[in-house]
Amino acid sequence: MRRKGHATACLAAATAACVFAAGCTTAHDRARAEATARLQSLADEVWQYRLEHDPQVRLLQGIAVEKLPDLSYAAALRDAEFARSVLERLEAIDAGALAHDDWLTWALLRYDAEATVEGLRYYWFTNVLTPYVSAIGGLRQLFAAQPIEGMQEAWRYLMLVRQVPRLVEQIEQLARGEMERGFVVSAANMPAVIGTVRAAIRPAREGPFAVGADRLQALDSIQRGQFQQELEAVVRVLVNPALERLAEFLEREYAPAAPAGVGLAQYPGGDEYYRYLVRRHTTLEVTPEQVEQIGRQMIAQLQQQMAAIRSELGFEGSAARFREHLLGDPAHYPRTAEEIAERLLSAANAFDTRVKELFPRRPRAPFRVRRLDAAREGSQTYGYYSPPNSVDPVGTYYYNGSHLDSRSWLPLAGIAYHELVPGHHFQLALQRENEALHPLRRAAMHTAYVEGWGSYASYLALEQGMLPDPLDRYGLYMLEIFLATRLVLDPGMNALGMSLEQARAFMRATTFESDTQIATETLRYSTDMPGQALGYQMGKRELLELRERARRALGDRFDLREFHGVVLDAGSLPLSILERHVDWYIQQKLGR
Repeated sequence: MRRKGHATACLAAATAACVFAAGCTTAHDRARAEATARLQSLADEVWQYRLEHDPQVRLLQGIAVEKLPDLSYAAALRDAEFARSVLERLEAIDAGALAHDDWLTWALLRYDAEATVEGLRYYWFTNVLTPYVSAIGGLRQLFAAQPIEGMQEAWRYLMLVRQVPRLVEQIEQLARGEMERGFVVSAANMPAVIGTVRAAIRPAREGPFAVGADRLQALDSIQRGQFQQELEAVVRVLVNPALERLAEFLEREYAPAAPAGVGLAQYPGGDEYYRYLVRRHTTLEVTPEQVEQIGRQMIAQLQQQMAAIRSELGFEGSAARFREHLLGDPAHYPRTAEEIAERLLSAANAFDTRVKELFPRRPRAPFRVRRLDAAREGSQTYGYYSPPNSVDPVGTYYYNGSHLDSRSWLPLAGIAYHELVPGHHFQLALQRENEALHPLRRAAMHTAYVEGWGSYASYLALEQGMLPDPLDRYGLYMLEIFLATRLVLDPGMNALGMSLEQARAFMRATTFESDTQIATETLRYSTDMPGQALGYQMGKRELLELRERARRALGDRFDLREFHGVVLDAGSLPLSILERHVDWYIQQKLGR
């Protein structure tokens, strides 16, 4: 009887435990389902908001652009108020109940909303004039991506061109408001600022709104004639006069007020703004001083690695003498712009043959290279990558084909790995093709993640033996040290008292860039896009540290191919969130 009673008691206890566990599981499932549903609803609303207000997001989604960007303070205030409402709703979601991937979406929404709210404080530092960020300079790319598949799209295109004068007027109003508050772009960059505007003042068939016959094939001959006639009239009567008024304002009022110095620290509140930009672009809690120290350490390490290659080559002179030797040899320069394209494609295609062993997936979209528009070659050092979109499904790297006598081909392999395969094209095309991600995450772009991956991709090529020739390896280090100098010069000029000439002297002593490229680069850091250039090496450094963390924790179970999938499959993330993602992956792999 005792045995039977004991068994009955045990059974009752076990049954109660099962019921309790089932109840807990059900409660947990209910909490997760509720949190997931609320997050999904919020993410959808944020996505719709961005589709409504961000033309670039619409372009990538293949949705017709109907409104140009709104640069007004009212629009910035509207964005900040919406971001505050997003933060309030995020706080009401039980983030701890979410599945990991949903938590990543939650964390990303919070990060971006907090940055938008904080960014409103710095509205009057908004730079819309200089070459890299100019709304005027970006018009050609935006209008070139507009499809014209019938008269409805043709009239929509014309209505969009009719909005350009309003955009130009907003640029002037913003510049005037900033002048009143003591922020005027440096005099050193004014020729490029004015040049960007004047380069857009062209007849309709030549300027940024030009539409070639190949884009009008869906129209009949009468419709094509009507469209071109109307476009010419809108540009001549409305657009070009507005651009001319902006150019005259810049020449007569704005340029005379431009300061001789560079960097954000010279402006009231500029130091605080720069510290915000450092956090925003690195997506890490670091200071300008810390970044500058990391940069100097990185340069010293790279110089040691370059010295080892010089020894391998049997060169016994100094680094400066070797630099003179490389830069003075015509054999190290392309003879034509087409040769640049060939070398870029050759390197990218070579790595493409190794993709299977290093990555679990590859993008469907193909890639190519094209030369930069001539109007932009004077203000850009190398070029830029444009991801596949609805109008052009091919990822394209636009390279600078000017000044061939000062453009060594030695870094071109590294540039190809950075920009194409396995760099930006590989990364961004995969992200946009990843249907498992919410549209918000497929469209996300964070400087340190995107540019950090590009720099990591070049380094990966070196690790994988893709550069067997010592001179090719030296060329990659030329690119690496060029990117590392940014960690010294960007905070140096914007926060730590370095002058433009001191920065240029530092680049001449440290890098292999020509004076032409040094001139454009130092202006990029100090007056064009402060903070942005920090994302390259700071991002690569973080990716390598996370990879090493996973390698140490997993030992023999570490799989480089799998690690790359973990980083890329999550899409663009702030590095602070990516760190949490990699830690989660490690714990999952260890079965914890």
